[in-house]
Amino acid sequence: MADFDVIVVGSGSAGGVLAARLSEDPSRRVLLLEAGPDDPVAGPTHNWMYRSEPQIGGEPLNLPRGKIVGGCSAVNACIALRGAPADYDAWPGSWSFDLAQRYFEAVEAVVPIRRPAEDMTSTNRTFIETAVSLGMERVEDHNAPGAIGAGPVPLNEIDGVRQSTAVTYLAAARSRGNLTIRPNSLVCKVLVRDGRAVGVVLLGGETVSAHNIVVAAGAYGSPAVLMRSGIGPATALSALGIAVVADLPVGQGLQDHPLVTVKLMGRGPALYQAVATTSSGLQFLPGTPSPAETTGANLIISVALLKPSSRGKVRLRSADPTDAPLIDLGLLRSYEDRALMRSGVRDLLRLVGTKPFAGEIDGPPLNSPPADLSDDQALDRWIFANVGTYHHAVGTCAMGSVVSPDGQVLGVNGLWVADASVIPEVPAANTNLPTMMLAERISAVLIEESRHVA
Repeated sequence: MADFDVIVVGSGSAGGVLAARLSEDPSRRVLLLEAGPDDPVAGPTHNWMYRSEPQIGGEPLNLPRGKIVGGCSAVNACIALRGAPADYDAWPGSWSFDLAQRYFEAVEAVVPIRRPAEDMTSTNRTFIETAVSLGMERVEDHNAPGAIGAGPVPLNEIDGVRQSTAVTYLAAARSRGNLTIRPNSLVCKVLVRDGRAVGVVLLGGETVSAHNIVVAAGAYGSPAVLMRSGIGPATALSALGIAVVADLPVGQGLQDHPLVTVKLMGRGPALYQAVATTSSGLQFLPGTPSPAETTGANLIISVALLKPSSRGKVRLRSADPTDAPLIDLGLLRSYEDRALMRSGVRDLLRLVGTKPFAGEIDGPPLNSPPADLSDDQALDRWIFANVGTYHHAVGTCAMGSVVSPDGQVLGVNGLWVADASVIPEVPAANTNLPTMMLAERISAVLIEESRHVA
């Protein structure tokens, strides 16, 4: 007899949802494994501290990811955007925006969302007013289908408390006798026998068995777990001495939102309370620098490409589960992405120099964009030196090429992936809410399948 009915690998934005939903049936024994601690508040050490390969500007980027119960939902900016209808209509199989809406509603019944119009800072209010004066539509709800323009950003933060999966989904589920949460448990690999996943091996050698395994370790962690298990590009796995179980393009479809940030001295605080989007796929977001910033700026405004065409990949550095994977984001690799980012930076600097927002700023940008914005080459050099990422990685275990539309790994029974890694193309939104939505859907599929088996 297996130790558990379901093992969920990773307790982040997806894993917390999966464990909570799957354990609602008291007869289903669920084990939730988390590599990090089970602490109430995330700290600086609760981070995988990944680094990318050198990007287009020649430098690697820091890629923080939550290593704690709650995962990235415990450390992100709390922005709760759904994305555009076209994002979900393009997903394979039975996916559609209408289907996604049902599961977004399920998420928002558990995770409260607020739109902070009343408590906006002056900087955020003038940001919206300036964007509207430049021709953008005023938007009251950025989660309304087809919303394009400037307005309050939806947040899953209430009274200063982050509404992570740890304090929402898992808070209600922790007392269930059929749910076991094991922190500080790093999964080395999934065990596959005769084409079926039968358990996992933990760091230290312990083996735990289950009827079904759901990997929810994130867009960097999930492909690494699969590849260490022998599921991935056969040639690359063989070169590392890993026996091939399934030759699939794991890690090959990495995509993220590239962004460029203008750093300013503002006259007041600018929390993440407002956002502006355009029909061309640009997003403008004012905010406050992280404590790690040492530039002296107290206000940043970022422009991001919501629908980039460039892609990167995730590879194993070695078969050692404690070795971080090799992550090539591929930011701005395509001509189209570079051209759109130039346009976005020009629009952003125009907004920064337009009243009333210009009155919120003391002095020119601290990271010195070129004086002649018409010079494409000079602007590209500045963009390459300042490009970063929104940390919205997707696509490394994509639907259609690695998993089915419902998350089952192709060619391996009893093994699923349910997190941002299965999203085939980065949505026009921050990925936390879409990831929870997807986990709600895959939980429902797993529950329905178990009824048929029973």
